[in-house]
Amino acid sequence: MKYAYKTLLSTIALGSAVIFAQAPAAPEATAQATPAVQAAAPATAEQAAAPAAAEQAPAEAAPAAEAAPAANAPATNAPAAPAAETAPATTAEAAPETTAKPDSVAAAPAAAEQTAATVPADTAQKAPDSTVAAVAPADSATGGFVADTTTPPPTLLEGTEIAGDIHGFLKLDKSPYLATDMLIVSPNMSLVVEPGVIIYFKPGTGLQVNKGQLVIAGSAVSPVTFRSAYDRPKAGDWLGVTITGDQRAEIRNVQISDAAVGIAVENGSMDIKDAKIENTSVRGVYARNASIAVSDVEFRNNPVALQVANYANAIIDRATFEKNKVAIMNSELAEAHVSSSKIEDNEVGLLNMANSLITFNNTEITKNGQGVSSAEVLAPEIIERVKGNTLDLDNQAEATVSTLPPAPEIPGIEQRPLRASDKIGDIVAQRLEAETRSDSTVARWSVIGNVMLGTGYHFVNTSKNDSDETIEIDTDTIAPGDKFSNNFQVPGLASRASVYMFMQSIDGKTIEFNTDLSIDSWNKFSPNPVSLTYTDAYNRATLGDFQLMGGDTYMAGLPIFGIDYTLSLLKNNADQPLFQLGGFFGEAQRSLVEGARHPYLYNDYIDDGELQAQRLAYGGFIKWAPVRRFDAKFGALYANDELKDPLLRDGASEKWTTSDPMQESFTLYADGNWLFFPGDIELNGQIAVGRADTADVTRQRAINKVFSDARITPVSYSTMRQLMQNQNRINSLSDAELANIFGDNTTLSRSEMRDSLRALIREAKEVQRDEEDDRDEDRVLGLNWGSQNFAIGASLNWNIYKTSINGHIKYVGEDFYSAGSPNQLSDTREFGGRIEQDILGFWDLGISYQINVENAAKGNKTNIFGLGEGTHWGLFPDEDSKWFDEHELDNDRTKYIQNAGIDNSFKINKNVDVSVGYNFEYKTQYRPFQLHYNYTLEDGIYKDDWFNARKGRDTTMIVDVDDTSYVDAERWSEYVALAKEPFLATRFQERLFKHTWNLGTSIRAYNSVFKVGGQWTYRTDGSKFHRDSLIKDMDLENTTWDKLGYYFGGSDYFEQTYPMSVTTTLPILQNRFSLTPRFKSYNRDDMSEFEITIEDEFEMPFKNNFFVLGVNAGFRYMTTDWEEEDESYDETETDILGGVNLRVNHNKRFYTEWYTGTAIYFRPDNLSNEYNDIYLGVNAHFVY
Repeated sequence: MKYAYKTLLSTIALGSAVIFAQAPAAPEATAQATPAVQAAAPATAEQAAAPAAAEQAPAEAAPAAEAAPAANAPATNAPAAPAAETAPATTAEAAPETTAKPDSVAAAPAAAEQTAATVPADTAQKAPDSTVAAVAPADSATGGFVADTTTPPPTLLEGTEIAGDIHGFLKLDKSPYLATDMLIVSPNMSLVVEPGVIIYFKPGTGLQVNKGQLVIAGSAVSPVTFRSAYDRPKAGDWLGVTITGDQRAEIRNVQISDAAVGIAVENGSMDIKDAKIENTSVRGVYARNASIAVSDVEFRNNPVALQVANYANAIIDRATFEKNKVAIMNSELAEAHVSSSKIEDNEVGLLNMANSLITFNNTEITKNGQGVSSAEVLAPEIIERVKGNTLDLDNQAEATVSTLPPAPEIPGIEQRPLRASDKIGDIVAQRLEAETRSDSTVARWSVIGNVMLGTGYHFVNTSKNDSDETIEIDTDTIAPGDKFSNNFQVPGLASRASVYMFMQSIDGKTIEFNTDLSIDSWNKFSPNPVSLTYTDAYNRATLGDFQLMGGDTYMAGLPIFGIDYTLSLLKNNADQPLFQLGGFFGEAQRSLVEGARHPYLYNDYIDDGELQAQRLAYGGFIKWAPVRRFDAKFGALYANDELKDPLLRDGASEKWTTSDPMQESFTLYADGNWLFFPGDIELNGQIAVGRADTADVTRQRAINKVFSDARITPVSYSTMRQLMQNQNRINSLSDAELANIFGDNTTLSRSEMRDSLRALIREAKEVQRDEEDDRDEDRVLGLNWGSQNFAIGASLNWNIYKTSINGHIKYVGEDFYSAGSPNQLSDTREFGGRIEQDILGFWDLGISYQINVENAAKGNKTNIFGLGEGTHWGLFPDEDSKWFDEHELDNDRTKYIQNAGIDNSFKINKNVDVSVGYNFEYKTQYRPFQLHYNYTLEDGIYKDDWFNARKGRDTTMIVDVDDTSYVDAERWSEYVALAKEPFLATRFQERLFKHTWNLGTSIRAYNSVFKVGGQWTYRTDGSKFHRDSLIKDMDLENTTWDKLGYYFGGSDYFEQTYPMSVTTTLPILQNRFSLTPRFKSYNRDDMSEFEITIEDEFEMPFKNNFFVLGVNAGFRYMTTDWEEEDESYDETETDILGGVNLRVNHNKRFYTEWYTGTAIYFRPDNLSNEYNDIYLGVNAHFVY
């Protein structure tokens, strides 16, 4: 039969229908006495007490006397004694039992006060339509369950029966309760549900708060429970809770399950805290034209966990959304603010409709089937929080809505009509205005903040000159027995204070103040920073210290002490400013004059060559944002240096020499952001034109030439100028800092590098003084503008399902300068990209590549794309061109730095993570190196194995003082014949390769997190001379080539690092211990390094967190060994750190921190850098 399976399915369906039609209704639970009819309240309390009731009424709202029904009484109303309503007592006590009741009969409740008479079952009337939510009740007492022969129908749970109007206290002593009909809190009435109360709701029942007040007062130990009356519940067994009216519902510590709608609020308001809402069939929480605050609530297994519907606003804090079809649904004209919440493991994390407002703070949407389905582009700050989902973003919101159950309705209320002309921005403004009016009797400003006052003492001790000779270090002279200077820590007593205050008005205005003050023997009084900011709907003004940020090309970071103002005009469709106008003015760099104390370096006074001019900066911008997904900014920035007559600062004569060039600069820029629908493609573009005219360009070029001739990399010129200001820093430079200055391929030892730096700084200062007369004070900004005054940047971020693509490009012309990005290298190109892929849910793969080009246009200002030195467009290099011959010996040729990497992270299970990665770095640059003939006998060229006498070949005798050697005559003569050549090899290309592998694992077990890793780095030198025909047949040792001009592989090294740590968290303590050994071996001079670092941080609370004890300790030991001229050398460094901190929490707002500790730095091979510091102090904090 063609459709046999259809026939089979039809037969099964028909048979099931017949069985269902013949099946008897499931029996009701054992007959129980219905609640007593509550009569009108008597005039006096005495009348209420007159009848000899079986149970004395407690002192609370509408107590009722309890009838004593006979055993197996029919389900009819028992007569009731009159009751009086009295004010609730301060302490509610359960009434004593005076009449025994059979277990099979439920007594009429005395605590659940019912204001409407309950009619017999056969004449009972359902609540009017206005009291029933539009969610269909179950068809029968079985709640719609289909009888079958294998599973018995569910049975009703037993409890104290309640129905109808209800108010007063629902007490624990009669719990559990069974709602047999709708529970109604009528207008102007209140219902308080005590901790631990359980209510079972039969099908078709629920709790309706109709302009009354609901207080659910559960506790963490005794939560309130609303659930289905069936022993085997299912979603939709009962209707749920509905709330309307002006009185705000207060709900805490409640568990609601198995309802159609957990809680529906319309034309009302609600605070719900510490709750669980799960297993609903329509909505977990639904709010329309309402105001709700949701905090510490768990939503699980709901079709829509939380819907903020039309004209509603919701504040959602610390909520958990898991295993729901939709976690949060933000409807049209709805406003939701989500903070510190967890949205994971849902089918859809956020369903967002058009013309709505939603904000996120400290919340990510991750590990869901779909992160966001939105009808419009979301704000970038939300999009960046959507990651790690099967599908992060789509624009099919309407299609997603069609798969959901219809939104609930509350019949009988006046529903606010949805108007198509309404805009969310107007709705928010109306709400704020309404809140302002309604809160007119409350304090108009809320204030939060903290204040800290502290004092401490440092005792600093330096080493002595134990030698018999006077030691000179820079400008210091240390006689035998004298101590070295303390250049490390301000000694003695010091005090500090900080204040942070944030004020917010009920209409959204804010005032923020922040300052940090310090007083010590060096700086006396130092307020840094001091900042005051005011904001409202249209204005933002900052006075004091602030940081300007923008695009990397023009405003990577500019600190200002001054004023900043932004005016916002109109609103776009995302309720964001349509136009913004801004401007600022202030000091970007303070002046430092001769003889003054350096503000950041202890025991250092400003000397000639170290002066700093005041830099004043001005700027402004206009920003246009017609829609949420596009904005454009246009701005200008001007800066000027003033030494002689600075604004509100001490000046200096122009005869003094400054450490940095004095300059005047001007920059114009444009910046645009595009967010493509539905928000998973983000583009940024920047273009700027700018230049700086220096007042002492000749002097600065002369200084740069000193560094260039010494083969210092241009990227280190700013560091060299800092060393010119503070020469003492040379002694404390780390190996990494020295390598950055001299380059990776230097063959100098650490002591040689430091000695070379001292000599270079002295030479640079001499040139600086000699060139002082060449300062040009008649410079005119704006001359000689050209193509090299441009900077361009662009970036792309694109999320496609489980794939993330990022890319960027950057072009900076040789003459471009912006005071907003002062440390940006000019004449550079940068291209980079990264792809991240989620594979099978447990493997994250990342592949990246980046190339940085420095000195791209060196020579003739071409090489536009930077990839072809000596060409115009810079796409393909032409090493055979005439340009390479002309510039063969130039310094600062184009440098290429390429990085390619791959990283993998594997989530083996919930307790084990593994990461594996590899990175390859390739640096190449043509350098002005040549090999030259060298015959100096003491250099020992002839001692190379290449010149050893060969058997059967002629030899030549070489006499070097008392040493006589015989070398191969043919090879030696070939070498000597090269003496007339101008060079032995030229056109040198430096090629440096660095391979880095890393492996790590993280294991969570025994209340701890164990981390073990390893990193291995191998650096090799593949440099070559492209014109080496004269020596290509010579096979000399690398040490011999060094004597001729270049040490091949001299800086090759292999480095190993093994970080290990364990973090243990227990209720009584937390501890983190780490151990990191490092090994590094160099090819040159048999140099090797060993370093081990050990750290431990311990914290333990006492006396219920009144005391919190913290202990920290650190140890670092490093040794370096090498050989020079057959002599062995070594240097060691040892750091020992330790501290104890005791925090005393006096109350919730005030605590103190008491601390003491020491820092010991042993430098036996460099005593001028050896010192120890013992410190102690106390800080007092007040939070308000």
